[in-house]
Amino acid sequence: MKKNYIGERITSLRMEKNISEYTLGKNIGKCNSYINKISSGIMNPSIDTLSAICDYFGISLSQFFDKETPELSLTALRIISLLPKLTEEQLQILLSVITSMRIEDD
Repeated sequence: MKKNYIGERITSLRMEKNISEYTLGKNIGKCNSYINKISSGIMNPSIDTLSAICDYFGISLSQFFDKETPELSLTALRIISLLPKLTEEQLQILLSVITSMRIEDD
């Protein structure tokens, strides 16, 4: 893992959503200078703060650190995080909707 992976990942998540350090800090109860220090690699957040950041972006801690999924959009990550909460019937409906979009296999 890169030395400043956490800061770079948070910056990437912010940029995808067009959210400033100020807005992120305000929404998780921290000041923008705190977010700036994390983003620049000066410090790392506590687990509680990182968890709050993940909650804010609608992703799990494992998704935050998963090297296979950082390229997915935040919307896709949010959908993935909600899947375990769906009933089998809801999952079948979702599958039908996705299948109806005629997504081509790679």
